[in-house]
Amino acid sequence: MNKTTNKDNLIKWEAIIRNCRGSDMGVRAWCHENNIGERQFYYWERRIKRNSFDTPKKTESKKKAKFVELQVPIDSSINKSISTFRADMVIHVGNNVLEISNTVSENLLSMVLKVMSNVK
Repeated sequence: MNKTTNKDNLIKWEAIIRNCRGSDMGVRAWCHENNIGERQFYYWERRIKRNSFDTPKKTESKKKAKFVELQVPIDSSINKSISTFRADMVIHVGNNVLEISNTVSENLLSMVLKVMSNVK
């Protein structure tokens, strides 16, 4: 069987399988109603699944990751908000310092204090 015929068959059977799976019928009933052998249906379904799993592996090995360095301006709004933060409360536990604002939730503060009390 040549590649063109095989490719044509894969395309044809993808459509058949999509129609069957998209119907409200079971495979056996759908195949019977559409004069398609059930064994033949499952054969082509396996072939299509195998083909779809094989294809990405071939292309993935050829792709190489590309990284791009992004420059962050020194005067960004993030840096401004960090540098202008003024703590409403400062807690010292051992060598650790926790700076907190008045907007922190009770639950978060409770969890953080619990963790900090276990830190040495």
